[in-house]
Amino acid sequence: MNVLYLCHDTGIDASGLKGGSIHVRAFVRALADLGHDVSVVSTQVGSPASLEAELQAAVRAAPLAAWNYTLAHASRVCHRLAGRPTRRNPDVVRALHNLRFFKEAARVAREFDPDFIYERYSLWGMAGLWLAKELSIPLVLEVNAPLAYEQQQYGAGLTCPPLARWVERKIWRRASLLVAVSDSLRARAEQAGVPRESIRVLPNAVDTRLFQIHLDPDPVRRRFNLDGRFVVGFVGTFKGWHGVDLLLDAFEDLHRTEPSTHLLLVGDGPLRPLLEEKARKAGLRAAATFTGSVAHQEIPQYVAAMDVAVAPYPALDEFYYSPLKLFEYMAAGRAVVASRVGQVAEVVADGVNGLLFEPGDRAGLVECILRLQRDVSLCRDLGRKANLSCSKRTWTESAAQVIDWVEPLLGPKQLVAMSA
Repeated sequence: MNVLYLCHDTGIDASGLKGGSIHVRAFVRALADLGHDVSVVSTQVGSPASLEAELQAAVRAAPLAAWNYTLAHASRVCHRLAGRPTRRNPDVVRALHNLRFFKEAARVAREFDPDFIYERYSLWGMAGLWLAKELSIPLVLEVNAPLAYEQQQYGAGLTCPPLARWVERKIWRRASLLVAVSDSLRARAEQAGVPRESIRVLPNAVDTRLFQIHLDPDPVRRRFNLDGRFVVGFVGTFKGWHGVDLLLDAFEDLHRTEPSTHLLLVGDGPLRPLLEEKARKAGLRAAATFTGSVAHQEIPQYVAAMDVAVAPYPALDEFYYSPLKLFEYMAAGRAVVASRVGQVAEVVADGVNGLLFEPGDRAGLVECILRLQRDVSLCRDLGRKANLSCSKRTWTESAAQVIDWVEPLLGPKQLVAMSA
């Protein structure tokens, strides 16, 4: 098939380090590995040439128009002067970007003749819907979060929340197929008026060519002087809903009990300066390593250096995520400790392929880690079983599943062309 992949989101660089960026690349490469021709149109592409080589797909950047970039800058200045928080690209900029993005996507479509459009849902992103209607082809919409809610709840807010929610519902309802990454998101889509038969649930996955059980931990352990240490690790973005603050608090208690432990925090984010200062005040400067941003292809080596990998999500009003880090930890054969929340508790069976604690339970988190440090055989057994439970949760399996779902949506001409 010819697949046109769209990522309108101005905050996701298809070449970047964020979870969203990794998801885009992994899914596109999986489609290409299955023999499909893929063309990608993304708002941000830091390195198009190298990305094309990595993905085996054509890549086209559709950046903000010059006038829209100027508008974004002026809006940020005005918000700062008024003492109000703002996103890098405010709502009006993102909405107006549809004009430029649609133009670029339509140009690619004319050259590429796609059988269907696969789009990563973004707030205010209407271009995929417009293009699918113009071409009379299916639009498959991948929804990773209810972004109107998320931006209002955790971000800088929305200019007009009722309008944002209305646009979101409209986009969701008009997609030919909505692929939600969790059951919680399926329920939200149904509440928004999407027919149940138009929704499929497909959790995130892992690249098992990268994340393997027998990678050598020594290079990273030597680099950070971790030899002889029991390493507790985390990979991700330092934002409030990832729970790194709880992990640091718990590690303070753990290190007091077991001085041979070391905390390895891999990643970056807005909370990093605060967490580094907190670690310093707690006397953990020598016992906690903040690596900063690490390229995704290097992450498996860092995970291999961990004895225990933690996903310490806090108690949120609604947990609709499908955590990439969880599947990567497990595929790497690490003993996983995670909070009992949302999809995490569906993937990790307590005492079988990992250990669970109640969200926000500092003492419970410490108890889980201590249990693994003191029982080496349990630690290894949980890691081995975690790896086995992720053996089929690959991006290639996910891409093949989407293709199976799409085939009944294709018109007679497309099916004839595919079989020719």
